[in-house]
Amino acid sequence: MPMRSRWDGGLIQGFLSDLSYMASMERLGHALIKRVLWRAPGSGRRLALTFDDGPSAKFTPQVLDILRTYGIPATFFVVGQYAAARPKLIEEILAGGNEIANHTYTHPILLGRGRAYVANELEKTHSVLQDLGASPVFFRPPMGLFSPAILNAAEKQGYQTVVGDVYPRDPHRPGADVISRRILARTRNGSVIILHDGGNFEPVDRTQTVASLKTIIPALKDRGFSFLTLSQLFDPNHTLPGDGHD
Repeated sequence: MPMRSRWDGGLIQGFLSDLSYMASMERLGHALIKRVLWRAPGSGRRLALTFDDGPSAKFTPQVLDILRTYGIPATFFVVGQYAAARPKLIEEILAGGNEIANHTYTHPILLGRGRAYVANELEKTHSVLQDLGASPVFFRPPMGLFSPAILNAAEKQGYQTVVGDVYPRDPHRPGADVISRRILARTRNGSVIILHDGGNFEPVDRTQTVASLKTIIPALKDRGFSFLTLSQLFDPNHTLPGDGHD
């Protein structure tokens, strides 16, 4: 039986993923597209941890437990149909001091869709979340893919579109250590970290994402970073206890 090359499988994928980061929108977008929030300029040692595609009955509670353990908030970009099916999890997210944001109702790729379609995806989710006590103001398009028409539709409904600048490709399941390494290498002042607590295709496995949190949170705290919700991070007037001026 021939020996497998050490570059087979996951190592090749990991290498290509690291290489693609050099030309990725999360790395370059802040300099190219000003209508989208990528990271918060001039925010000092602060960042926002964000989670997409939930709430998940299995993994969202695990994420919330870790956030409680470390005493930090995050922002959850939830899918409307999952929020409607799991209202108790939305309540639990909010009760923990976290923020809820809009990630569409069915998580479709929006490119090429008409304005009415995009508006409906946003409106249905907004209605569900409002009924559950949330007041979402941020929108992240599925897969991070957007066009001027999508941005127009979001802005018309009062949403600010957010992508982020640190995305470790955790849905690819490269390993918790790789997820952690990518985040720690790419995070800077004002970063918005993109992770996933749910998903749209079974089986959804976010075990590696959950495990990586136990490494990245204390490591980033040791570097002096404070964890904020997106609303706090992008509010120039928000201060933390003991703050002077950034």
